[in-house]
Amino acid sequence: MNSIRTQLRFPDKETVKCIFKPCKPLSNELGSLLQQDVVESLLTWSYAAPEANNLPRPAPLAVAHALAGERGPDVRLSPDPVDPSSVATFEEQHKLHLEAQQTMVVRFDPKLDQELVLVPVKVKTGQKSTAGGYWGYVVPSNLLNLAATVLHFGRLAVVFDLDETLLMAHTVDSLQARIKRVNAAKEAKSAEMQSLFDSGGDSTQQIQELSAEMQLLEAEGALLQQDFEMLDSYRRDLQCRVYCAAHSKTYEPTWERVRTSKGDEVSRPIVRMEIDGRPLIFTRINPDSKSTSVLVRPRPNWRMLKDYLSGIEDVKQGLTRKQRFDVYICTTAEREYALEAWRLLDPEGSIFPLDQLVPRRMLCVPHPAKKDLLNVLRWEQIYAQMMQDPKKPPSILVTDESRALKGPAAAAATMSVIVDDRADVWEDISKKDLLQVMPFHPHKEAACDMLGPGAAPQAEYQAGRESDGELQRVVNTLRELRSKFYTELDHHIKPEAQRLMTLGVSEALQANPTELLPPMTPMSELLATSQFKPPAALGLTEREDRASDLRLLANDHTMMTMQQQQQEVAAAAAGNGAAAVPAPAAAAGGVAVSDPRKRRAAAAAGPPQQQQQQQQQVKNDGAAARPQ
Repeated sequence: MNSIRTQLRFPDKETVKCIFKPCKPLSNELGSLLQQDVVESLLTWSYAAPEANNLPRPAPLAVAHALAGERGPDVRLSPDPVDPSSVATFEEQHKLHLEAQQTMVVRFDPKLDQELVLVPVKVKTGQKSTAGGYWGYVVPSNLLNLAATVLHFGRLAVVFDLDETLLMAHTVDSLQARIKRVNAAKEAKSAEMQSLFDSGGDSTQQIQELSAEMQLLEAEGALLQQDFEMLDSYRRDLQCRVYCAAHSKTYEPTWERVRTSKGDEVSRPIVRMEIDGRPLIFTRINPDSKSTSVLVRPRPNWRMLKDYLSGIEDVKQGLTRKQRFDVYICTTAEREYALEAWRLLDPEGSIFPLDQLVPRRMLCVPHPAKKDLLNVLRWEQIYAQMMQDPKKPPSILVTDESRALKGPAAAAATMSVIVDDRADVWEDISKKDLLQVMPFHPHKEAACDMLGPGAAPQAEYQAGRESDGELQRVVNTLRELRSKFYTELDHHIKPEAQRLMTLGVSEALQANPTELLPPMTPMSELLATSQFKPPAALGLTEREDRASDLRLLANDHTMMTMQQQQQEVAAAAAGNGAAAVPAPAAAAGGVAVSDPRKRRAAAAAGPPQQQQQQQQQVKNDGAAARPQ
């Protein structure tokens, strides 16, 4: 690979002759950038800790190396020895950057969404002498601060989906639609069984299997009907009380003051209870609209996962509390519901303060746009850009159009993992970091528990058992991933990075940089070698097609276009200063397609029932009586 002789302009406008030495075959984009007459280094970057602490700050070389992941360094930079004045200026600038722990950043075309980070290192030239040099990494743009913060506090970034991953939520309409689907499936099974009886053949085993499936559907339907009756009583009652027939008891609501995404304060009637050890919560997204009444069922072992993510697990064991993950939420649900769902999961704000949800932590992606890990990790910057200039599209927002222009280097950070029950909603590069879990279907799982292993179909019962313990497996896997990541970083990367920046390494050894600093193991490989394996029942579980279930919250604009979002942000900024959550929206589309890997094989018994059209919203016939 041939070296490239060119000129480099430092951020302070000093220009020197220099040599870029490729560490690997260069991409077309990087090759074009370095073959310019003058390569512009527009800015320097250094890490500023977000809070005072005594933890050692990560070396810039370790930050860039970890951010680059499996790519490793792309180029090395040195002064051109034929020009003594360039060598002197280069060494002076290098000394300043090294002392200030600064890196230089060279920007590509903004459409490529990547940047070349030049990190100062020392080249050992004698027993006690060194010269200046830089290692260059092509990384996703605008992620250096996040990567440095994550490494500084010894964390990983984890992104959670909500529905069917951490909880299941239903409205009256969605429960009615689900009950109809279960009844239709029962009728189809009954007709199939009758056909077997009429055939007169030896169909004993098939009849037994169909009988077990019908019993499961019957039990599931009864549980759905129970939830429907409770939610309907909550919706209709003027005091928002819930009558639970299983307990022969009426539950009174607690009125909780919360802030909406627009910054308005409202009082929501919340009812919390447990049935057979499984918690459920009733809420009303818009307290003035009965049709926005929602029943939320958190997934089993959520409390365990919450304690681990928040560090409360340490406190319970008599240890110092330590948060090991920066948590984000990315969902295709509409945002007002999503904000309330997370608040119900973590009302104390133990994982992160609830006021961080809108500007930093939660991204709502309307269908048919794909979820993108880069957008999630850079949401704070995207939100800030939209607040600064609501009429201008954020420059770092990844859209379906811009994604096609990105180079291969624009993959997300190695120190990130996604926890979601479906892969088809994520764009391809992000899927590599996906820890895919079983979808959560509380009614079917509870029905399997009621029937027991002998009566419930074996595959369904096994799926229910595995789903019950899914968040426990998530905790174990996150623990394992973090341990592997930091074992590699602390034992193999940080010491060598420190040596390169302080003592220096000879030019001969630096000529093969990946032998000095092996590329970081990508998250996809850490996931593949983890103890978490996709459950065998994954292909046998039926996914509910819930693309429109929770879109009846009429006062929220789930499917806003980007222009509409920016107008709303501008209106909020001009009013009380509180802003709505702008999401990287796409045009409104139809119902999302279910993940085909998660449709039940047994559904081949007949054509799938068409999803019921969303029923007309129930108009509020009177304001609920609640505290003023």
